[in-house]
Amino acid sequence: MKSADRPDALPINSQVTFLYYADLAEPERFYGEMLGFDKTFDKGWVKFFKTTEHSYVGLVDQAKGHHKASDAKSVMVSMETPDLESWYERMKAMNADFVVHLDLDKSADQMVSTFLMRDPGGYSVEFFRFNKKD
Repeated sequence: MKSADRPDALPINSQVTFLYYADLAEPERFYGEMLGFDKTFDKGWVKFFKTTEHSYVGLVDQAKGHHKASDAKSVMVSMETPDLESWYERMKAMNADFVVHLDLDKSADQMVSTFLMRDPGGYSVEFFRFNKKD
């Protein structure tokens, strides 16, 4: 797909954010069962979970992947959704490990409303909605 704004842009079919773990069992449950993302690829040591039509979160076993899992988690998986409240209620019901709870009153005048949690490997997972369309 070429961008209409950039006719010289080269095509990209999809995007995958890879996260590395010492053990994939709990992250697989988190992305598959808790978040309900469809697993579209599974080679045992690497698994893809579809987040949108053309984007994925890839879970990788550090024993076979290009990187190793580390204590420092400087990656955040962030998903924009029009149904933020439903996502928040679902995650509360699943006892998610929240870092920031949804506070619509506090965020009403901010650019986004958001909540943030940690996945089983310690990566930040954010759901947000733009409050202003500018």
